[in-house]
Formats: sequence, structure tokens, C-alpha cells
Amino acid sequence: MRSDEPRWPRGASSVFLTLLLGYAGFYFCRANVDAALPYLQADYGYDKARLGTVTSIAILGYAIGKVVLGAATEAVGGRAMFLFALFSSVIASFAIGATHLFFGVAALICLNRFAQSGGWSGLVDVASRWFPRASYGTVMGGLSTSYELGNVVALLVSGAVAYRFGWRALFVVNPAVLAIIGLVALFTLRGAPAPAQGRPSPAKKHEVRSVLRALAKQRALGYALVLSFVLTFVRTGFLTWTPTFLAELAKGEAHAVPIAIAKSAVFPAAGMIGALVVGRLSDRLGPGRRAPAMAASLALLVASVLLLAHAGVGSTRVAIVAVGACGLFLLGPYSLLSGAVSLDVAEDGGAATAAGLVDGVGYVGASLSGVVLGALADRGGWPLAFDAVALVSAVALAITIAWSRDSTRSDARP
Repeated sequence: MRSDEPRWPRGASSVFLTLLLGYAGFYFCRANVDAALPYLQADYGYDKARLGTVTSIAILGYAIGKVVLGAATEAVGGRAMFLFALFSSVIASFAIGATHLFFGVAALICLNRFAQSGGWSGLVDVASRWFPRASYGTVMGGLSTSYELGNVVALLVSGAVAYRFGWRALFVVNPAVLAIIGLVALFTLRGAPAPAQGRPSPAKKHEVRSVLRALAKQRALGYALVLSFVLTFVRTGFLTWTPTFLAELAKGEAHAVPIAIAKSAVFPAAGMIGALVVGRLSDRLGPGRRAPAMAASLALLVASVLLLAHAGVGSTRVAIVAVGACGLFLLGPYSLLSGAVSLDVAEDGGAATAAGLVDGVGYVGASLSGVVLGALADRGGWPLAFDAVALVSAVALAITIAWSRDSTRSDARP
């Protein structure tokens, strides 16, 4: 850390690492569901539209949980919410593997996603109490790599587990890993530094009504809500359908499905780089002026999706490169919305509520992703589905450019 950068309180590095690894662990009980979709299609004959409907309903439950549990975090504290979400997900994921009825599996997937929705709000609340405002972009960019890191490792593990033991083992091994991480977090995660260090105490809470009134005055929050709806649709589409897309490209090859699950990790792996770079760059621009960095990245995203739609669907190698490029250019802007931007607009408290609102609206958009893209892929093939993703990404780019111009005008006012 350079001498001109804000110093972290003592113990902050341990908290950062616990939050990073803890939230990455959530993806062991999320990526296993996406990895199981090709097996459900093969074993039970479910088409993409039906599987997409299940994932969309589950994501809608996740969106509702983001708002409800985000507000609840203001009352119970970030540490308590983070641990509640983690262990509830463990229980739900074990139950999925023990269920044989389709509707039972669907209901438990929904319950799992609702429980997990409190994890990020808890993380944001803890981060808002531990880290200085001037480093929000860097800190939250780093913490945002948790869901990319978690995706990469969880997909690689899921591919190996499914190959060796079958898809139901995904709901035994994966929740066991998350449970171990949760036990470690019980001892290493602190909700806030000691009051003597000049940061809010663990007992400091914020009234939800006053928080909402303060947040309603923030123009940046309006842009973040709209962008979250659009970009979460795109991100969820990639996470849900990339394993199936790559498996179909390699159809007929030995062990095509588990290999495709592992190869789909290129999307979140590249996203880790994007989150770190865009987060760091946005700190240099300063709080409230992060939109230009986002716009540059989204312009490259549109080009990458068009490449995937029209140059990558016939070649596994080209497809993997294009999927990686999409992750690189999407996940930087995406990570800022419920991370640094949410912390920026919550200057007087309520970071968990802001993050819950941003993510909640985002996952309403995500709830459409599975069913819409699944139906388009059934009707017109993957090029049609990716053309739709390119169009949605272009809309996000236009909104971000408008936000950047609005921020510039606001800075110019006396």
C-alpha cells in the first residue's frame, strides 16, 4: 500500500480475506445447480425452456431476498446475516441432492437462492465499517473477485465430482465444502473494528425508513438500479447457459458435459481481472465518477458478444476465447454497482440496504434470463440468444454513457 493511500484499521486484512473466501464459498452451492442442468436435461428429458423457467423462478426468489434481507441486515448486523445466509444455503443444498421429485428440486433451489441473498448484504455492511471511503473501489473490486473465484473453483470441482460420482454428488461434496468455510468464518469474521480505531462500533444500526429517504435523493442510485437490472440479466445468462452451450458444441466427444462445465470457468476467471482493473481505475477517477470506466468496458463487451454470436458458435476454441472476453469486460462494471457505487451513495449509513436494492432489482432482470434465453436458443439456436444478449449489453452501454455525461455536468455546476 502506498503512503498516500488510506490505511486500513488493524485486523482489516483478516476480515477482507474471510469475506473474500467466505463469499467465494457460496458458489459451491450455486454453481452446482447450473452444472446439474445438462444432466437433468439428459436424464429426465427436460427442455431448455422448462429448465430456464426453474432457474428464473429461483432467481426471482433471490431478488426478493436481496431487498428483504438487505434491509434486515441494518437491524441484525452484517456478520450475523452473512453467517445465516451461509449455513442456510448448506442445509438447502444437501436437501436438493436427497430429493427425487422435480417440483421438490425446484422448490429447494428457490429456497437456497433466497437464503444466499443475504450473503452480499452482510459482506457490504461489514466492509462499510472496516474500510475507508477512498479505497471503496479497490476494496470492493477485490471482494467482487470472490464470486468469480468461487465460480471458477466451484465449476472445476463440480466438473470433477460429476465425472467421478454423478450429478447428485454435487449436492453432497459442494455443501460440505461451504460448511467447512462457514466454521472457519465463525472464528475469524468480526463485524466491525473496535470503536477506539475511529470506525463505527458493531452496535451501530440504521433505521430503514431514514436510510431509504436518504438513498432516494441519490441520482447515482437510479442509474445503478437500471444498470443492475440489465447487466445482471447478461451475467446470469452466461452463468446459466455457458455449460450447456459448450456441451452442445462438443456433442459426441467423450465426457463432453463435465469437460464443458470445467471450460465454462473461463467466464468468471476472466471476470476477476476485470473487477480488479475497473475497480482500481474507478478509485483513481474518484467516488461518484466511476461511470466512464464502466462505459469503456461495456463497449468492448458488446463487441465480444457479437463475436460469440457470429464467429464462435461453430468452434469450441473461438467460443471459449469469446466467452472469456465477455467475462473480462462485463464483470468489472457489474461488480461496481452493488459494491463501490452502493457504498458511495450510502455516505450516512445504509450500505447494506443500498446493495440489497441494487442487487434485488438486478436479479429481477436475472429472473428473465433463464427462460428468455432458453426459449430463444430453442427457437433460433445460440446465435439468436447471443444477439439478444448483445442488444441488452448495448442498452447498458447507452445508459452508462448518459450517467457519465450527467456526472460531468454535475461536477461543472458551481
